[in-house]
Amino acid sequence: MSKYNFIDVGRKFAEWDLLKEKLAMLFRIEDESRYNMMEHSILLLMKILEDSEEVKPINFSERLEFIEKNTHNYTSFRQLEELFKETKKKIAVKRIMDNK
Repeated sequence: MSKYNFIDVGRKFAEWDLLKEKLAMLFRIEDESRYNMMEHSILLLMKILEDSEEVKPINFSERLEFIEKNTHNYTSFRQLEELFKETKKKIAVKRIMDNK
């Protein structure tokens, strides 16, 4: 991953941190605007994966399919949160391996 991609990915993870806080609140108060924000978050994750040369967590496709079908469900939000965490870790490992 180039330095440029790493910086861009870092910005996207920072955006996720903000979205995650808002989504948690929207799920707590059962605000329907969370559906659009979940969709935006899914697209954000896909952009991160594109920028990071498709470093994907285990069972990514199945988990993403579950999230996309259940954007109204808090469990989907938690699963999306885990995908972001795992993706961030995998990118960090890849970056370390690329710099050896």
